[in-house]
Amino acid sequence: MGIVNMRSLIKYFLSLLNASFYEKGLALYLLRTKFKEIRGTTKHLKREDLWLDTIQKCNNKVLFLEFGVWEGYSINFFIQNIKHKDSLFFGFDSFEGLPEDWYTNPKGTFNVKGKIPEISDQRVSFIKGWFNQSLPKFIDDNLSKAHDFKLIVHYDADLYSSTLFCLSQIDRLKIKYLAIFDEFTRDETRALYNYIQSHGATVKFLGHTDNHQVLCEIQPII
Repeated sequence: MGIVNMRSLIKYFLSLLNASFYEKGLALYLLRTKFKEIRGTTKHLKREDLWLDTIQKCNNKVLFLEFGVWEGYSINFFIQNIKHKDSLFFGFDSFEGLPEDWYTNPKGTFNVKGKIPEISDQRVSFIKGWFNQSLPKFIDDNLSKAHDFKLIVHYDADLYSSTLFCLSQIDRLKIKYLAIFDEFTRDETRALYNYIQSHGATVKFLGHTDNHQVLCEIQPII
């Protein structure tokens, strides 16, 4: 078989692979090269242990932001374990499910029919809507206020586009903060890397679990 025919055959087989194959490969490459220090951080048996470790790093009132609330389990965990009376919690979600297909999950997965979690704590607010419509105004309104808090951001938006958008908006606050990624494989991995490349922020990894949750500290350029 000639070189030209071999190249054509390779191109043909590559054309049979869908985009998710390349996206997964890129994420694995980033984890093994650009983010390889994750393996040397504290390993937690479960995500709740990583969450508690995050909370223990805060000795001031907390501003907690969560992107991707679903039924409210994780935000309620933080509410129950962060006792400072002046802490504030904001959960961002459309409560209508994924806005587009996400690998094997079709558009609309995680739809709770618009129902907001029933959490009685007065410190929590839920902001209903798509991130690109709700988050910019929230950042505009809190550019100065956020500096009075220890900021924790829980990225659980699943999609690459959503995660990158939220990272870029939080960057506008220009404060160092603790970030938790709920599924640091594929989309969230690529989103963090592209955010770093485009915004010049630095990241220090602090912990991980075997289920792909990651804790890090993000320092935007001020």
